[in-house]
Amino acid sequence: MGIGNLPEAIVAALSDRRDLGLHSGAIGDGIAALAEAGVLTNARKTIDTGIGIAGILMGGERLRRWAHRNPRLQLRETSYTHHPEVLASIDKLTAINSAIEVDLTGQVNAEVAAGVYVGAVGGAVDFLRGAARSRGGLPIVALPATAKGASRIVAQLSGPVSTPRSDAGLIVTEHGVADLRGMTLSQRVRRMLDVAAPEHREDLERQAHTLLRQCGAVFVAPAGAA
Repeated sequence: MGIGNLPEAIVAALSDRRDLGLHSGAIGDGIAALAEAGVLTNARKTIDTGIGIAGILMGGERLRRWAHRNPRLQLRETSYTHHPEVLASIDKLTAINSAIEVDLTGQVNAEVAAGVYVGAVGGAVDFLRGAARSRGGLPIVALPATAKGASRIVAQLSGPVSTPRSDAGLIVTEHGVADLRGMTLSQRVRRMLDVAAPEHREDLERQAHTLLRQCGAVFVAPAGAA
């Protein structure tokens, strides 16, 4: 999972699961909570069975206390935690990363918010690609549909492309899931509109027509739409 409040909230929602395994670049307090609840056992991992793998601890006292001399946790270098072959060899690898904004074709900006640089690309692309190659894996980017009333699903990114649309898999907001895998540009736009906040969809749809004309694609409105 990536860093930030949303990945931690998602981890907290996994308390009803069993035998989860850990392989992540960074881990927070939520991982310690899952382990202490008996949810995180690493028992079914296809590699490093019984051992959780992480690159860095990004949490408080609870996480440090759990990690201290824990034989079921290994901190490894990025050449292992982010290696494409390693990630692809983990069955059912679910990569959960957040974003600042995602455009209507699936391009992700995770670096610049309101003109302010807030962080580097990190391992998002590595893990999304690894999850896409994993047997049963899920490459997920999750984000709220709005921030302070503004849509985070946009026609054009206001910052750099941190993740190209070729690596976009599942884009998740509180309004649903846009599965972009194998989709054409016009299909991507339709699915992204469906997970945008309802109050922003009409304006985004107008911008989508211009966007697709520039790309030489045709936007097909859903049945019953004006």
